[in-house]
Amino acid sequence: MPFFQRMSARVQRFFRGCYGGDQLSMTMTYASLVLILLGAIPHLEALLAVAYALVILSFVRMFSRKIEARRRENEWFLKKTAPLVTKFYQARARFRNRKRYAYFRCPNCRAWLKLPRGSGHVTVTCGQCGRQIDKKA
Repeated sequence: MPFFQRMSARVQRFFRGCYGGDQLSMTMTYASLVLILLGAIPHLEALLAVAYALVILSFVRMFSRKIEARRRENEWFLKKTAPLVTKFYQARARFRNRKRYAYFRCPNCRAWLKLPRGSGHVTVTCGQCGRQIDKKA
């Protein structure tokens, strides 16, 4: 068996059963890269220690064989960050559709509502609280 095939087989055996990367590990890796860049700024060298700790922790998570524990950690992370991610994607959708729709908030429950632009003066009923609002789009 040639040298590179033997090495490839060894590497595959080493990684067999490892957890691999998930959203938490990738977020930690990206955050460490940002902290390394910020650590290059004078008087912010302390950020480098945090960045290197995050890199080490993310690699430990990726090479871990405790798959169930890493899955639970990732679920916890996703549950905590879901509201922020949802708000980001909704804001991005509102920005992309700003020429087609007029967006406004319900004065009662603060839910986002939209009307097609150019629809004139319309009475809108909020889907969450049922309040009727007169709006011009």
